[in-house]
Amino acid sequence: MTDATTPPPVTDPQLSQQEIDSGKTMAILAYIPIAFIGLIVSIISISSKNNAFALYHAKQALALYICWIIVALCCLPLCFICIGFPLLIATNIGGIILCVLGIINSSFNQCKPLPVIAQFVDKFFGKIQKV
Repeated sequence: MTDATTPPPVTDPQLSQQEIDSGKTMAILAYIPIAFIGLIVSIISISSKNNAFALYHAKQALALYICWIIVALCCLPLCFICIGFPLLIATNIGGIILCVLGIINSSFNQCKPLPVIAQFVDKFFGKIQKV
């Protein structure tokens, strides 16, 4: 029994194995949150739009980073009443878990949306397509 919220297919049938292989490194690097590497790689992949697999994961990663920063900024004022620090730690752990999920998906050649972030990807980057 399927409902209206079933996820899209795990691998995009339009992507060839050659395109997946050529964009796999950029897709994996897009999820690396250390020293803004993932943010820079995501922006480069989105601006170049030359590989559909890398572009898919770059849009996912960039939406993740934007949401992560927004939630972290919302936690900062709460630090004055001592609830902000645990929320900030939980936010960072959640962001790292989503980055690891993205790395796993891109490593196994899957175009699988991230759990919480997928709804924001279409809002932020829905019109960006491969040229």
